[in-house]
Amino acid sequence: MKTFKVAGFYLAGQNNAQEIRLLDGLIINREDEKQSWLIELFVDPCYEELLRSYEKQKDELKVQVIITHPSNDPALFSAQIRALNKLENGINVLFEGELLHMRNEYAKQILADLVHEGLEGEELIETFDIYLRQRKNARSDKTS
Repeated sequence: MKTFKVAGFYLAGQNNAQEIRLLDGLIINREDEKQSWLIELFVDPCYEELLRSYEKQKDELKVQVIITHPSNDPALFSAQIRALNKLENGINVLFEGELLHMRNEYAKQILADLVHEGLEGEELIETFDIYLRQRKNARSDKTS
């Protein structure tokens, strides 16, 4: 098994992603036959209601994890919440998931989302550049 620091975490939605600000986080490549990963996050209690709603759904979630350093491209996972515990100073969340895309697929995902939104020409190029620098596919108020 290999363990890495989580530098960023996003719940990926259709054409957007919701950042979950971290207090701390680790991701573990279990290196098993299923290619499974464990993602353990320690987050602010303000996310409890949102995360509990996903926990109750028991559906697979698309999540983006920035591993080790904020400048790295996010890795896309299909994951489920396996445990959610309220602690004194935050919420501990354990996800189990599988890696969906390698890093070079991230740019394709962003481009497809922007084209789907109807962007073209210079607006497409500028917005694509902004999204790549932000390392997430959520629209920023700065891009308006």
